[in-house]
Amino acid sequence: MASAALALTFAFGATEARAVNLVTNGGFESPVISPPYLLDATPTGWTGTGDLVVQGYAGSVSSGDGNQWFDLNPDVSGGTGLSQDVSLVAGQTYAFSFIYNGGGGGTTTLISYNIGGDLSGSVSTAALNVYDGSPWHTLSTSFVSSVTGLETLHFMPNGVWSGGFIDNVQLTTAGVPEPASWALMIGGFGLAGAMLRRRRATLPASA
Repeated sequence: MASAALALTFAFGATEARAVNLVTNGGFESPVISPPYLLDATPTGWTGTGDLVVQGYAGSVSSGDGNQWFDLNPDVSGGTGLSQDVSLVAGQTYAFSFIYNGGGGGTTTLISYNIGGDLSGSVSTAALNVYDGSPWHTLSTSFVSSVTGLETLHFMPNGVWSGGFIDNVQLTTAGVPEPASWALMIGGFGLAGAMLRRRRATLPASA
């Protein structure tokens, strides 16, 4: 029975849920650019343009997440912002987060975001507009998808000259067991059943 219990423990351990980021290039690390920035850039996996910036630009702004971040610059984005399609499942709960920085864009700086018709909101970066050493903040929320299929994750800039900086965009849900893990779990149940049958076969018959 100890072997059977070990098999089941191992099988279930292999199927533990893992969070997978559904956003492609949420850290804006691709394409790799040379310091200090690249104007009118489109990050890999995204649609729309803005400024790709290397961490520590002007010796001031560094998020600590990777080596690059993105400026939702309204001057180069044409008002379209930045977007990409993500695949969702109806009824599933998702966690959404990103970090943001005022970027010195003045008191009207605002970052708006939405994911299809399931989630929408905005963050004011007015309190973060001291450019030198301005901090990064985290927005974190969750929602339940109303559709199965593709929804568009969309960021919109609104500022005097900067729409605000964003980085580390995350959209996650608990992972499902991989096919190999399912096979391992089924094998564990099979082994447990075989051990039980063998044990019964070796028990002495009742008088």
